[in-house]
Amino acid sequence: MTEMEVFAGVCGFKTVIKADPTERYKAVCTLETACPNLKKVGEALGDEPLDVMNELFAKGQSKVITLCTAHLPHVSCPVPAAILKTLEVSVGLALPADPVLTFKK
Repeated sequence: MTEMEVFAGVCGFKTVIKADPTERYKAVCTLETACPNLKKVGEALGDEPLDVMNELFAKGQSKVITLCTAHLPHVSCPVPAAILKTLEVSVGLALPADPVLTFKK
């Protein structure tokens, strides 16, 4: 199981993303959050394993991106990218290095 914690920013919501690999390049993804929009994404993801290769490399065919586009009012929310990164790490396609977004003054 791979787990990532995301603090989305000024909205104040924290999201815990968990990805549990089930078979080669497939994983079940769950979201724990107080964000009402991301709760809808998590419910829609359900318990079915995602094909991580499709999520990452089949342009226009990502279930994660489709659901986030449908349910999130702000395209700048960092959680969709974090979901994909968590899935990628969970199936061994990336190392678990922390992504960082930092504003410079």
